[in-house]
Formats: sequence, structure tokens, C-alpha cells
Amino acid sequence: MERFEVVHPAVPQALEGLTILHISDLHVRRHRPTPPTIADLIDALAQTEADLVVLTGDFMDRPGDEKSALESLKGVVAACRARLGIAGVVGNHDSGALRERLSEVEGVRWLTRGQPVWNVLPELRLIGSEEPEDLLASVLASPAPAGAGAMTIGLIHYPSEIYTAADLGIPLVLAGHTHAGQFRVSPRLAPHTSSDLPADLATGILRLRQTLCAVSRGLGQAVIEARLNCPPQAPVYVLRRGELPGIGAGDFNRLTMQVAW
Repeated sequence: MERFEVVHPAVPQALEGLTILHISDLHVRRHRPTPPTIADLIDALAQTEADLVVLTGDFMDRPGDEKSALESLKGVVAACRARLGIAGVVGNHDSGALRERLSEVEGVRWLTRGQPVWNVLPELRLIGSEEPEDLLASVLASPAPAGAGAMTIGLIHYPSEIYTAADLGIPLVLAGHTHAGQFRVSPRLAPHTSSDLPADLATGILRLRQTLCAVSRGLGQAVIEARLNCPPQAPVYVLRRGELPGIGAGDFNRLTMQVAW
């Protein structure tokens, strides 16, 4: 569990210091409903307070894992200490059978095609994307932010949706999916990240124009139950109002995540 400051001029004064705990990519398998990483997470959650908890998908690994994934997800959610509540979206590994049973996980506001928006506070709106093509539709179908100067935060699974978010003027999106490569030869080199973005953009806080995308390394593993030079992560973001740093000649500028504790 790591704590980072996210600075953006769109953060209203009322949200200064708001904390968001980001949980992604559990990839639970049927033979291990509570793997050690998830057990450690549950222990840590019991000692960690946050204003919001957000879940960004891939709770299961493959078809047949639904029951175990729900068991783990219920344990994780029950351990969360979220002052304002918990919101979630699904990922590409989450089957239709799992999605149909997510209502069994009590205490989560699932952002789906039917209900993609949650006005958490007058100053804060969450908008969710169930599939890559859904973010635009969610924004177009959603009401305006609850209050003047309210901030919109997108919950997405694929970090490549930063392109759509930037076109829509969403200041901050939270994503997972990449596992930061899961196996890293060096901080900038990963053989495979399951993302269209370059390997060195598989984790961290990315900037495209006026949009930031915070990409979690996630907690589980896909394909092989192992990680190399890529420890699991459940980031805690602290919102701060301030100017964005300058960007270079390219579209992206990867920002250094500053540790706040």
C-alpha cells in the first residue's frame, strides 16, 4: 500500500486532501479464493482509512473462478474503511456470470452502462466505463456535475482510455489492467504489458494534455502466478489543488509519483 499526491488545478478547494484508495486486478483463481496477497490486503485495509475506495476490475482470472472471486471480493469490501463509500467497475477478465452476481457484494456502487455516474458530493462526480468504448457514452448520457466547479473522476480498466478522457476534458482517471508488466527487466523495460501504451507507461501517473491517468500495478497475476521486480500495489491518492507540471514535446509526460508518507 503506497500513498501518492495527485495535483491538478481542477481539484476544488472542498476536495483538498481527499484520499482515494485504489484496488485493482485481484485475478482470484478457483483453487485460491484468498491468496496471500489478498489476505495481506485485508489486514492492511482494516488499519487504513480513506475517504473513497475504488475498484477497477479483473476480480477473477478465467471462467470458473467466479465463486472464489466473489468470496475474495466480499472479504476485501468488508474490510474497507471508506468515509464516503465504495465504487467499482469491471475488467476484461470479469465474465458475464460474475457481472450478474456483483450485487451480492454489498456496499459497492457499481458503475455500469445503466448507471454510469455517482454524484458522491456536490463537488465530486465519479463516472465509470464498463468497456473501452463506454466512456464516451457514459459522459454523454450523464447529468452535469452536481455543483459548480465540481470535479469528475473516471474509473476505467484500460489506461489507454486516457485518450478519450483527454478529449472529453476529464481531469483524472484511475486505471489498472497492465500489472505494470508483471515481469520487469528494469524500471522502463517490461516484455509485455497487455496495453497499447509503451512499456514505460504501464504504471505511474501519466499526463495527456490536461488529463492525468493513475495506473495501479494491481494485486494479482495473470497467466502465471508470479511477479518479478514488480510488487503488488494498492495506491492511496491524496488530491491536491495546484498547477500541472509542464510537458515535453511528446503527447505523454510520465510524472514522478511523490510519496506522501
